[in-house]
Amino acid sequence: MKKVLNILLLVLILSALTALSIYYAYNHFHDRLNDVNLHISRDADDGFIDYDKTYNMILDICDTANNTQIRMIDVDSVVNTLMRNPWITAVDASINLDEYLDVEVTECKPVARIYNKKGKSVYVDGNGDMYPSNNSYVPHLLVVSGIDFKTDNLGNVNDETYASANLPLVFNLIKEVLDDDYARSRVRQIHYDKNKKYIFSLNNTNIIVIFGDVNNNKEKLLKMKNFFDAMQGNPELENYKEINLNYKNQVVCTKTKNKKK
Repeated sequence: MKKVLNILLLVLILSALTALSIYYAYNHFHDRLNDVNLHISRDADDGFIDYDKTYNMILDICDTANNTQIRMIDVDSVVNTLMRNPWITAVDASINLDEYLDVEVTECKPVARIYNKKGKSVYVDGNGDMYPSNNSYVPHLLVVSGIDFKTDNLGNVNDETYASANLPLVFNLIKEVLDDDYARSRVRQIHYDKNKKYIFSLNNTNIIVIFGDVNNNKEKLLKMKNFFDAMQGNPELENYKEINLNYKNQVVCTKTKNKKK
């Protein structure tokens, strides 16, 4: 008898919980959306994505003026619309138990800006994915110029369409510069000149570095570091206008009056 009563009690408890869940779910999906909690994941306070514009866009998509019940909110439409933003790489959206729409937006994280010969530019991230420029936000990044490529249809630098423009090689050089602690702090700009050689402009000096082709990159970056470390504090350094890293086991320096050391 006791066993039967325990079973009946368990059935009653489960039935009550089920009824409560159904009641809560019914009320939840028929309640009005309270607001939108928008969070933009990025490394800085400012970025390519405008918070206010994105927030208001979400409200427009949800049409909260007419959609008076949560069940009428099209969360998938929010995700799909936001993903059409060229600077957004991921979107996660869901309605929480407090009737708020939580939206997490991940912004692209470029590592360099590449200019083509016509002066048009794109951003590239650590995976080689490319993003359009944005006049309202210009991050301080490594700049690359002199590359002949089109900016109409962006993809990844390793796509076949960019092979003839040497973008894969350029991207590998960018990564090696950024992966090197010294080069990352010193190199301000990489220019691809008419002789198909790479030239570095540096921070805190007017000396130009003739890097040459993209062979033996790590060796040449080390030579650059060793040269400036050895010349630190030497007033003779002010007489140089460029250094050339293309000679084996040496750095060839050109003085401002075209005299070589």
